[in-house]
Amino acid sequence: MRMELPDLTGKVAVITGASRGLGAGLAKDFLARGMKVALSARSPQPFEDGEHVLTRQFDVSDPKAMAEFSSAAVAQFGQIDLWINNAGIIHPVVKARDLDGPALYQSLDVNVLGVLYGSQNFVRHVESRSGEGVLLNISSGAAYSGMSGWAAYCMGKASVDRLTETFQLEEAEHGVRCYSVAPGIIDTDMQAQIRDCKEEVFPNVAQFHEYKAQDLYNTVRHVAKHLLQMAFAPSARPDTVSARIPAEKG
Repeated sequence: MRMELPDLTGKVAVITGASRGLGAGLAKDFLARGMKVALSARSPQPFEDGEHVLTRQFDVSDPKAMAEFSSAAVAQFGQIDLWINNAGIIHPVVKARDLDGPALYQSLDVNVLGVLYGSQNFVRHVESRSGEGVLLNISSGAAYSGMSGWAAYCMGKASVDRLTETFQLEEAEHGVRCYSVAPGIIDTDMQAQIRDCKEEVFPNVAQFHEYKAQDLYNTVRHVAKHLLQMAFAPSARPDTVSARIPAEKG
């Protein structure tokens, strides 16, 4: 069933991990719809600051930097309507018995604590003003079942699902709607990293080469439409906090 979006002109969205891939694609899509965006990433972003764009370069696992980013977005745009915690990393791709050290800690810092810090700032902002706010935490199919070689990533995304459910229980009374969304397979830099994995560590790598060969990826436009429907089209709201975007092809 085709579902039209309302006019989103002037709506404000925060997107983390916006230097490339899904985050950058969402930002471009939202701007084309007349929205305003506040964007963060560890790397430089392909956007210029202006009336409709605010950018900041920092690591999402830095709670002070996240708080300053949130405050800057509110100062420039007045309020935030939609917050998307998108920043994430796939590495380390190793067997669970070999997980240890800085690579593991960085994975959990970015994939779990980064989502926590972003979510905390958003729910506090929504509580401080009138009206509803929507929190979308980008999850993965890896949250639903274990995958060999992906222990760190699976742990992180499963944590995101449970964390989002907890925020929904605690913050619904303050006007926050929370969803943890698996966007499907998208051909980003992360997917290129996955295809470069060794089969002895990640036995499913051939499946991802097949996705590429058959061009079965979801487009960013498809993902953006579904995320915006979840946020702003009442009839498209998921029945559960953990949701999946349907496959676009195949």
